Amino acid sequence: MCTVINLSTAHKQSYSCTPKEAVIAAYAQSKKDWNTWDYEKRYSYLIKEGRFTFSCGDFAVFKDGKDF
Repeated sequence: MCTVINLSTAHKQSYSCTPKEAVIAAYAQSKKDWNTWDYEKRYSYLIKEGRFTFSCGDFAVFKDGKDF
């Protein structure tokens, strides 16, 4: 499990996938996109990788999946 946070609202969501997949899913679902099989292809170019985090739009996740 990993926790993704929306940095503009502080709302947290938990996902049972890798942190990178989770932040993509949170972003896509915020856009009302539920086609999970296309997430990587559609949104992976938006991922920003920091030293400890992945982010996509307003969403961020720690690479180790820990909670904020």
